Amino acid sequence: MGGYLTQDPAVEKWVRMRESTAKHFRWNARNVRNVGILGLVIPAGFLYLSVTYDRQFQWAAKGPSPKPAPVEDDE
Repeated sequence: MGGYLTQDPAVEKWVRMRESTAKHFRWNARNVRNVGILGLVIPAGFLYLSVTYDRQFQWAAKGPSPKPAPVEDDE
């Protein structure tokens, strides 16, 4: 079942590009926008929703109601 591996030039070009992105990265308007949206706006939105809707829903599973504590008489 041994054979030879054929190399696709397009795949090889893509692999070289992916391996060298850190060396050729530059900040531009698009990168700043993406970092701002993914790193700041979305986490801030999740924080706002979690603070706003905290204690509004009961997430605990329904089970038997707890029995009241016994009352002790101090006589």
